[in-house]
Amino acid sequence: MRLPVRIFLVFVILLVGMWMHCAAAEEEGGGDFVAGPVVGAVTEKSARVWMQLRVAKPVTITTFEVGGVGGGGGQVSQVSVDVEGPLPFVCDVPVNGLAPNRNYRIEVKLDDVRVKLPGAERIISTSPSEGSEANFCVGLGSNVGTIHGRGTGRLFAEIEKQKPLPRAFLFLGNSASLPLKVEDWPRTNRQAVRVIADAYSKVRCEPDLQGLFRTVPCYAVWNDLDFGVPGSDKTWIYKNEAWSVFQRFWPNPDWGTPENPGCYCNFTIGDAEFFLLDSRMYRDADRSQKPAPSQARSQEPVGASMLGEKQLEWLKKSLVQSTATFKIIACGSQLLAEPSDLQSDTWASFQPEQKDFRQWLFNSGITGVVFLSGGRFGEITSVPPPPSSPSAPSSPTSETKAYPLFELTTGPLVGKTLQVAPENPNRQKAAVLGNQFATLDFGGTREHRFVTLRLRDESGVVQVEQTLFAGQLKR
Repeated sequence: MRLPVRIFLVFVILLVGMWMHCAAAEEEGGGDFVAGPVVGAVTEKSARVWMQLRVAKPVTITTFEVGGVGGGGGQVSQVSVDVEGPLPFVCDVPVNGLAPNRNYRIEVKLDDVRVKLPGAERIISTSPSEGSEANFCVGLGSNVGTIHGRGTGRLFAEIEKQKPLPRAFLFLGNSASLPLKVEDWPRTNRQAVRVIADAYSKVRCEPDLQGLFRTVPCYAVWNDLDFGVPGSDKTWIYKNEAWSVFQRFWPNPDWGTPENPGCYCNFTIGDAEFFLLDSRMYRDADRSQKPAPSQARSQEPVGASMLGEKQLEWLKKSLVQSTATFKIIACGSQLLAEPSDLQSDTWASFQPEQKDFRQWLFNSGITGVVFLSGGRFGEITSVPPPPSSPSAPSSPTSETKAYPLFELTTGPLVGKTLQVAPENPNRQKAAVLGNQFATLDFGGTREHRFVTLRLRDESGVVQVEQTLFAGQLKR
């Protein structure tokens, strides 16, 4: 039976009204969204998803498999969390029940209203099985805090174009820009939290970064400019406030140990284990500046620490326990600089801590170690093994356990760069100036397993590279 025209028109109007209401609801849900989603720590079977909201609302994340058996697409998991204050309203949502080396699409709802976000679908790629000899890429960079309005989309677009897409991106310090002078900071702890959170949120909302945040698992350590003022150490008055906000904005896999918190942690991708270090939380006051002309050159700091005793113990224990082919140690400060350089933002300024650790590493027989760091310019350095130490193991094979140590230092992603790099006798090939990022490409099988360190300019062009075979890192 036909409907009268009038009733039919009313019916159509009602349908259109319902559609507009739903569309408005989706738009409203999106309006409560400040930043994210940011893909955080990812394992074989889980992932972390970070978001920032304007108001406190329940958040639900539903996960669907992409390209599974029979085409996939089925729902895999759903988790809801209540976002609570105080400001900023952020959440770090755990997504579980995933399988290794698979792709998953996520759907976000705020207070049961689906959020319609711009751009492509949000896809999470889980890590290959631990210990597997997978081919994969990891990206890294430092100094993104001054990104605002700099038109850096080209560089980050190049990161997203990497084939294969990075399984992780490491932000090695200065991922926000805090006030540079103590007198520019507020006078109360609560106001300091707001200043730090606002700086982090500003970067998190930067349009050029959205593709990277939403497609590549992101990990971070801090340096002085996202910890406090330039040169900040453990005496910084707002250290605890900076620590509180950093935890809330970065979905890292862990935060040190319960007895010794910090932004240090470790995670595994295939047969590579990554160890991220905290170079600020337990850093002694900097006594490493170049001496005045009237002072003797021998007046260098004695007993100063950059990592602190407990973090160093954690690192050594974790390295000993690791079974990974490659053990990647990453930090915001350069790790293999020589003490003669007397640069304030390197581990060389903290003796004998750096020297003792290097000697321990050479003596321990631990294989596959490679260092990463952020800096003012890019370079790849190599440090030869030291002369045999009396404390070295007295076995016939002890001499074969030492191998050269390599470090990839990446210059700033954005902002000011050096015009000329200082001399460095341990540098391999040339220094890389200008804005840049770096990649680690893992490949090969069995005894031919390798990692290639590459420094790339803002156009993605490789400027310097070094391939290290696993066999080179254990002789």
